[in-house]
Amino acid sequence: MRRIKNKTLRYLGIALIAIGIVIIAYPFYTNFVMKRKETDIMNSWENQVSFDTTVQATSQATTNETPTGNDTQATDQPGNTSQPQTTQSGDQSQSSGTTTGGPIDLSTQVIPGATFKITIPKINSSWVGYEGTNIPSLKRGPGHYIVTPKPGELGTCVIAGHRTTYGAPFNRVDQLLNGDQIIIETMDGKQFTYLVTGQMEVLPNDLSALKQTEYASLILTTCTPKFYATRRLLIFAKLAE
Repeated sequence: MRRIKNKTLRYLGIALIAIGIVIIAYPFYTNFVMKRKETDIMNSWENQVSFDTTVQATSQATTNETPTGNDTQATDQPGNTSQPQTTQSGDQSQSSGTTTGGPIDLSTQVIPGATFKITIPKINSSWVGYEGTNIPSLKRGPGHYIVTPKPGELGTCVIAGHRTTYGAPFNRVDQLLNGDQIIIETMDGKQFTYLVTGQMEVLPNDLSALKQTEYASLILTTCTPKFYATRRLLIFAKLAE
């Protein structure tokens, strides 16, 4: 009987140790996996933004050249002005359709839902972000609270991110000081630089600090302290003028 009891306690001890190892290793595993994925996602983001910018520039150049082509047709063939213009416009429309077909194929390289990139130079953090702050969204990267203004707009844009798991994009945001930069780039190539103005800790259900401002501002929110998440850490920033 005693032998059975000792064996049971031994197996139970081994099981508890194994569970403890899994719990401790889990954040490191998710961070390792997410950081590997984030490298590919970031490359896709850069390619997408670069390609979209090129397409927009090409489309703009084509649009600017259209009047010149029409004027030439009107001068060379004054009697047939109407017909050549119609034919030329049709050709340009077909060309434009062929050109703008590129982004559709390339965009499949970026995970659906990605809407911005957030870079924090002070802590060497750069992540692609998504709309929404539910569990699936935050597992992929920082998430924008959809009820708040988007980056660059008037009011307070709020972005949440994990502190210790799934790549831990906001792991070191507590190190940010007044004047440190938070740079947000959108899919259309616009870039907004925010300057940190302060930080504070609140209880998880305390929303009093999430107030809308009359100017473009930003709040980063994450759990604190690390591995306990008993409170929320808020980083406040204001759009640089």
